[in-house]
Amino acid sequence: MQLVERTSIKKTDPRYAAIDAASFASKNLYNAANYLVRQSFIFQGKYLGYAEVFHLIKTHEAYQALPRKVSNDVLRLLDKNWKAFFQAIKVWEADPSKFHGRPKLPRYKEKTKGRNILI
Repeated sequence: MQLVERTSIKKTDPRYAAIDAASFASKNLYNAANYLVRQSFIFQGKYLGYAEVFHLIKTHEAYQALPRKVSNDVLRLLDKNWKAFFQAIKVWEADPSKFHGRPKLPRYKEKTKGRNILI
C-alpha cells in the first residue's frame, strides 16, 4: 500500500507562483533527460538507465534548477516510465489483442503549458 497526500492550491494562493515555477522546472528536467534516453534508444539501440542519465545530466541547468532530491525523483519517474514502456512492449508482443496499437515511447511534456509532478 502506498499512502500519498495530494494538495490542491488555487491560483489566488500566494504559494502558487513558486510551486508553478518549480513544476515548470521539473518539466524541463523531465524533457531534457527524456531527450537523452530517446536519442540513445532510437539511434544506438541502448537504453540509458537512471544512473547513466544522472551522470549525463547532473551538470545540466535543468537538473540544478531544483533541489537535488526533487531532481533525482524526476529522473526516477522517467526511468519508471521507460520500464513500463518496455514491459508493455513485452505484453504486446505476446498478445497484441490487449492493445489498440503498438505501445509508444514515453513522450515529452508540452513545451510552454506543460508541468510535471513534484515529489
